[in-house]
Amino acid sequence: MFKGNSTEKTLWLEDRKVYYTIKKSHRAKHLKLQLSLESGLEVIVPFNTRLSFKQIENFIFEKQRWILRNVQKLEQLLKQARSFKDSIPFLGEEIPVKVKESNRKTARAFLCSEFLEVRIPSGKKKLIGKAIKEFYKKQAREIIYKIAGRKARQMNVSFSKISIRSQKTRWGSCSVRSTLSFNWRLLAAPRSVLEYIVVHELAHLKHRNHSKKFWLFVKKFCPDYKEQEKWLHKNKHLLKARTSFD
Repeated sequence: MFKGNSTEKTLWLEDRKVYYTIKKSHRAKHLKLQLSLESGLEVIVPFNTRLSFKQIENFIFEKQRWILRNVQKLEQLLKQARSFKDSIPFLGEEIPVKVKESNRKTARAFLCSEFLEVRIPSGKKKLIGKAIKEFYKKQAREIIYKIAGRKARQMNVSFSKISIRSQKTRWGSCSVRSTLSFNWRLLAAPRSVLEYIVVHELAHLKHRNHSKKFWLFVKKFCPDYKEQEKWLHKNKHLLKARTSFD
């Protein structure tokens, strides 16, 4: 019987060994699967549901075609992402990356006029990804704060503060204390997508739901929001693959 809050297991599906994590969730209402680049395959079990490992395995076997098909899609996305090894996506543009070794003790990335320069300690290439990730986070803090300030004035709303995070499943959120949180990976999307997410979260300061009034308010300040949502839905996995540096 599965009793813990989280445990890791392996299983053979056809001729493939699959690693998965069983997690209990207070929010889940039924047994379900989640697959992501960050967490891999997860089996989400409602918190008060008692299931044996055999029952969970049977559930996975029932869904094996879906699992294998989507694992293959993620692998293709990773392969596609690695084909851009000499550049990064930044606000809708491809920025070339140039790595320079130096005598400095820490790694840091600088945005120059036409490329991103990553300076690393001599022989420490493994720090390149960390430096690029910190570059994204720093840019996110500066750029999103400016956009949010401008849009908040236009929308006649106010927020308490902005937090830049590494959410696994969300691009942004708005707390009851009017704190806006945004995923730093949004800096890899086109600026129009980033601005839509900012407008979306600011709109929650006036409408704390996704009612018709909420969407009309969003549309007033982002008329093409549906196009931005479509882009994000279509490219979300590739976006995450291209910003996975760990």
